[in-house]
Amino acid sequence: MNGIYQYNYLIGTLAVGVFWTHFFFIRRDLRSPMLLLSLLFGIGGMLSEFVYIRDWWSPVTLTGTKVGIEDFLFGFFFSGSVAMAYDVIMRRKNVCRHHFKAHIRFRYLALLISLLFFGGTMLANLSSFAATVLAFGICTLLILVTQRDLIVDAMLSSLFACMLAMVFFGVPELYAADWVTSTWSFDKLSGDMVFYIPLEDFIWFMMAGAFIGPLFKYWKYYQVIETAEH
Repeated sequence: MNGIYQYNYLIGTLAVGVFWTHFFFIRRDLRSPMLLLSLLFGIGGMLSEFVYIRDWWSPVTLTGTKVGIEDFLFGFFFSGSVAMAYDVIMRRKNVCRHHFKAHIRFRYLALLISLLFFGGTMLANLSSFAATVLAFGICTLLILVTQRDLIVDAMLSSLFACMLAMVFFGVPELYAADWVTSTWSFDKLSGDMVFYIPLEDFIWFMMAGAFIGPLFKYWKYYQVIETAEH
């Protein structure tokens, strides 16, 4: 199996990276926040993988290790693309809102999502899926309740993330079919599919998009205006 599916994870990740690269080059004004969030979630992707490989999936990496460079790259490309999708699609730019002060500081939000996810799996013995839903759900709700003007951003980002799921799962299957059935731990998952995507993954992409999409604006107290500068 290792030889057949060795490159599938990387191929899916690089397919998502096409969107990241496109956004990065067409929107110079978004490059700094895009890089910052990408790096943070790239590191987060590697750390969270130690949890996901226990009961979600067992991807084959280039290095043959349980956690590989693909985990960093996926977190990097996915987060940066989703975080900037709303501004790119709606052709908007961000303007710092000096008079606004976030209700929850970013470091507390980061601590909360880490505690809910890692604490939920390691201390409360939750499945990685249950911990994911809990962490993304609570933190997204806190963002949107305290800053309601980001609701549309979260909704569009969630839809865009679902589209990325189609790409991430679809492109590798063209290279080596049955990658999903051979890699995912369906004995520990529901076994249900949304098109060709495991249900749990579809929910993951949807919730991750809703959380990451408005995150930088919430973090840096930004608001959107209509006309983008290129």
